[in-house]
Amino acid sequence: MLRRHVTGATKPSASEILDRLEVWGQKLGLEATRSLLDVLGRPQHRVPTVLVAGTNGKGSTSAALASILSAAGFRCGLYTSPHLEHVEERLRIDGEAISEAELGHRLRRVLDAAGETPPTYFESLTAAAWLHFAHHGVDAAVFEVGLGGRLDATNVSDPLLSVITQVARDHAPQLGWTLTSIAGEKAGVMRPGRTCLTWPGRPEVGRELRRCAAVCGAHLVDAEDGVMFDRRLESGHLSLTTPNAQYEFRAPLAGGHQLTNLALAVRAAEEFCALAGRNLEPEAVRQGLEAVHWPGRLEWVEVDAPGGHRRVLFDAAHNPAGAAALHAYLEETGLRFDLLYGSLAEKHPEQCLPLLAEKAERIVLTAFDHPRAAAPETLAPLLPAGRAAVNDNAANALEHCLAAPSSPAHALVVTGSLYLVGEVRSALRGRYGVPVAARELVTGFRP
Repeated sequence: MLRRHVTGATKPSASEILDRLEVWGQKLGLEATRSLLDVLGRPQHRVPTVLVAGTNGKGSTSAALASILSAAGFRCGLYTSPHLEHVEERLRIDGEAISEAELGHRLRRVLDAAGETPPTYFESLTAAAWLHFAHHGVDAAVFEVGLGGRLDATNVSDPLLSVITQVARDHAPQLGWTLTSIAGEKAGVMRPGRTCLTWPGRPEVGRELRRCAAVCGAHLVDAEDGVMFDRRLESGHLSLTTPNAQYEFRAPLAGGHQLTNLALAVRAAEEFCALAGRNLEPEAVRQGLEAVHWPGRLEWVEVDAPGGHRRVLFDAAHNPAGAAALHAYLEETGLRFDLLYGSLAEKHPEQCLPLLAEKAERIVLTAFDHPRAAAPETLAPLLPAGRAAVNDNAANALEHCLAAPSSPAHALVVTGSLYLVGEVRSALRGRYGVPVAARELVTGFRP
């Protein structure tokens, strides 16, 4: 029935197809995706792939790696999730998002191949990404893992290189309640005889990754070894030394936590170039990193609002580790700020909100369009009585925050969930014309 609805003469759009697939929910496992790709001609085997797993930072690392590879002369695809505002953001080639029409075409092919057993939303997009990248003959494709690694749909590929960013507690019901169990699931992206780059952080994570690598025969490389940063250059510039070379560039992403993501991306680019028999030139790294744009992650936007000129900071600090990174950035910069916060119910707002609210001057709690969004009334008791206002409409909450008189130095921080950031970002553009829609941004180096 679903197949008849999403194929045929009417040619439904990508959004219409995906809306109908959402009812199938989320599903871990590889067999359905593998069978679907078999029918489609196994496009994943025609695309040299890098798999990037981890808890936080995998999106930034993926975007930086793809941009460096584009600058190094590879035609590079990038597949990430979730999206901020439009689903087309998830599939990019050399930083440019797929068009809605082309995504619709790819998804109709996927649904036609699926027959009477429809794939999930994520399985469909993952298959569409390999079709898209294979059709355009990319030289490399960076795939951000959706959930975990071992049973994620992206893991049906045969990656030339795997990357695991820092591991923290998240998605415990699916991945386990300890860092060791979570690291074990992430380690599923390793392949026998191939390199996996990691930045393990916690000792128990490193031990489990080493154990998994020994079991499967992967070559595990701690990307932190031999890496040094020098931030004593002119403001905003960095020097990064790896065991292979020294690179200088202007930091494209704010926040000290992004340094490890950028270093991991550079080390992965070095490894991929070596596999391809090419040298990675320092100029390609500089051009690639300085071209990175990753909206919704410590993204600053300036707006002339009713209460005066304001700076708005968007950051998807969606779990305790992300909240800690944002808190560190706010402490480092000494910002005066108001806080607009909303969270998914299962993302431990009881740990995130009190931390982010410590230095906030005004706090507004809100909700967003997602079935698992926490009601703001349930968030208010996490703070002292009277500390926060409640507004259950994100667009109205934004207007309330921007209408309050404030000095230009007084920022508004929008955080708690990527879904909230996307909804508020879209509302801000609808009212004030900024920022540019995420799917219209070229997120990396464009040859």
